[in-house]
Amino acid sequence: MATVILPKRSETALAVPSAGSLEAGELAMNITDGKFYTKTSGGVVKEIGGAGAVTLQDVTTSGAVTNNDIVLDGSDLVFEGALANAFETTLTVEEPTADRIITLPNQSGVVAMDGDALAYSIVFGG
Repeated sequence: MATVILPKRSETALAVPSAGSLEAGELAMNITDGKFYTKTSGGVVKEIGGAGAVTLQDVTTSGAVTNNDIVLDGSDLVFEGALANAFETTLTVEEPTADRIITLPNQSGVVAMDGDALAYSIVFGG
């Protein structure tokens, strides 16, 4: 008969094992999140494996912050709004032919859209 080896495990979302619950090199698994952890010889619990299972949703749910640029390769930003319904606002980009920079002003307000006559007259005086 085969021997079944089971790592320490949890089914609590976002739960990470404490350093006191693992020996150095021992494996633990969060079944709900699909993540494996181990403890280093220095006593630090680390997630192991590739980052392929990490999504932007995982990062924002855990409240993480980055100082790095976020690069979207061919992706749109889709805003659902307060109600999850059939209507969304999508921020997209035309295929760039050169590097472009769009700077948002350091002030509160509403962004004017092409075809908004009042905004055009205020910005361009026409």
